[in-house]
Amino acid sequence: MNEKITTYVFGAVLAGLTAFAVPMQAAKAASAVAGPTVALHKALYKFKMVSVHSGAGVTGIDGEMYYEQNDDCDAWTSEHRFTMEYQYPERPPVDNTSHYVSFEAKDKSAFYFNSERRENGRLSEQLRGAIVKGKDGAAKADYSRPEGLSYALPKGYMLPTQQTNETIRHAEKGDRFFDAIIFDGTDADGPVDINTYIGKKLTPAEIKALSAGNKNIDASLLSPNAWHMRVAVFPLKDKDAMEPAYEMNMILHDNGVVSHALVDYGLFKVDQTLVGLEKLKPRKCGN
Repeated sequence: MNEKITTYVFGAVLAGLTAFAVPMQAAKAASAVAGPTVALHKALYKFKMVSVHSGAGVTGIDGEMYYEQNDDCDAWTSEHRFTMEYQYPERPPVDNTSHYVSFEAKDKSAFYFNSERRENGRLSEQLRGAIVKGKDGAAKADYSRPEGLSYALPKGYMLPTQQTNETIRHAEKGDRFFDAIIFDGTDADGPVDINTYIGKKLTPAEIKALSAGNKNIDASLLSPNAWHMRVAVFPLKDKDAMEPAYEMNMILHDNGVVSHALVDYGLFKVDQTLVGLEKLKPRKCGN
C-alpha cells in the first residue's frame, strides 16, 4: 500500500463560523468573486481508521491534520500539515508527514503550489509548480518538481477555494448535484473530477453537537447553515475508471468550514473529526 492519505479538504478541500467581516480593502479585492466567501480560520482534525476489509494490507491509521485558510487580499492562501501513522500486520508501522501550501488568485489569474511528503523522516515526494496560461486562453499545470510533469487543464476547470464557494452557492440555491473539475497540486495525479451530492441541511441539534463542549472549538465559527454532502473523486488521468479513487461523506458549512468527514477508500474508511477551530485575523490590505 502507498502510505498516503489524500490531502484534499474540500477546496480551501479539506480543508472549509458565521462568516465574519473582512476589512473594506479586502472586500474590494474580493469584489470580483461572486457568491459566498470562505471564512479565515485554522482547524485541527484527528484521523482514525474506523473500518477495514481483508486484503487492505493495513490494520490501523491514526494521525492529525492542521489546516489553515487565509486571505492575502487579492488571493486565498491555504496550508495543510499531516502527521499519520500506518500500522501493518507483519511489519513495523510507518510514520508519514506532509506539508502543502498554495496561493490562489481570486480572479483565477495565478495559482502556485508546494508540497512535500516524508516517510519515517525521509523525503519521499516533493511537488512544486504553477498554472500557466497561454495567449489562446489554454491553461496547464506545470510542475517544476518533478521536472517535466504537466497537465492540460480543460476549459471551465476550478481552483480549490473557487470550487468550495461554488459548491456552497449550489447548496444555497437548493441544487442537489454539482460536478466540477479542479486542480490543487496536492499530488502528482493532476486534475480530478469531483461529483458532489448535496443532502439535507443540519438541524440545530446537529450543529450544537459538533462542538460538544470542546473549548478548543470556537462554536461561533460553526455556521448554522450547513449540509450533509457525499463527494466522489475521479482522477482525470484514469479516464476509463468506473469507480472513484475515494468517496467522502462530509459536513460543509456556508463559510467553507468542514466540521466532519468520513473518507471511504474502498478497503478501509478513515474518520476525520474536528478537535480545534479558531478565527484568523484578517490581514490589512492597501487601497
